[in-house]
Amino acid sequence: MSSLPPNVPPTGLSPAPIAAAPPRGILPWAMGFLVLMPIPFLGAVVSGVCMAVTGGGARRAGGVARENARSALNWGLTYLVLSTILLVLHFVLLFSLTADGPVSGFFPLGIPITLYLLLGVLHVIVVIVGTVRASGGTAVRVPFAIPFLRR
Repeated sequence: MSSLPPNVPPTGLSPAPIAAAPPRGILPWAMGFLVLMPIPFLGAVVSGVCMAVTGGGARRAGGVARENARSALNWGLTYLVLSTILLVLHFVLLFSLTADGPVSGFFPLGIPITLYLLLGVLHVIVVIVGTVRASGGTAVRVPFAIPFLRR
């Protein structure tokens, strides 16, 4: 009977070191889930900014992480710009259409908000797909994102 505990290997043998997984650029994509913050409109801003900031930092890792960081950065900035444009457009329409009195009906005043909500759903879908693919070690490309950063 051996006096060693069951987890300790016999003398002369050591456990093989566990190799670290190469960086894959998951964090920039996962930061997109901040859009789900319960504070209206602030989640879009925080999500876009965090995706861009962490994407910029993860680009230094190289390889798949660099590609995923670039894609997440481009999508985060695209989402931030489009969200800002739609919110500004909503308030411009609000003040211009209601200058003479109240507006009856949801449209045309509700068009920017409807597009904003659809953009939010698209953002969540893109972030889920991006996070899953990045965690699998695949480079993610969003073809409809504005290419703020090319390489």
